[in-house]
Amino acid sequence: MDRDRVKREILSLIDDNYSNWRKAAFYSDPEVIVILDRLQSVWEDNDMQGYPIDYATDEELQVLLDKARRYAYMPEDSARGIVFSRQGGGGDESEGSSFSKFFRRIIGR
Repeated sequence: MDRDRVKREILSLIDDNYSNWRKAAFYSDPEVIVILDRLQSVWEDNDMQGYPIDYATDEELQVLLDKARRYAYMPEDSARGIVFSRQGGGGDESEGSSFSKFFRRIIGR
């Protein structure tokens, strides 16, 4: 696995996606949240050296990539529905922006 290529592809699929709903659907995915929370914690435990994504296992990177591919191309209405269902119908379009800022920090862009 070319880890740098995978990180770039995730970024391209999600962070560079024009749809904040797709971004929000990705970042609100329960598996993505677990992985990103772990990466943040490990990164902090390692004196914030490098970037959180550097501490991902190959398996975690693969999960993130698979999820990114799934969400990046789904219909925007579907992504919106996922976000609303995960938030109990609350939230707004700006959710994707804060999610993408978090991920940008994690992968170092």
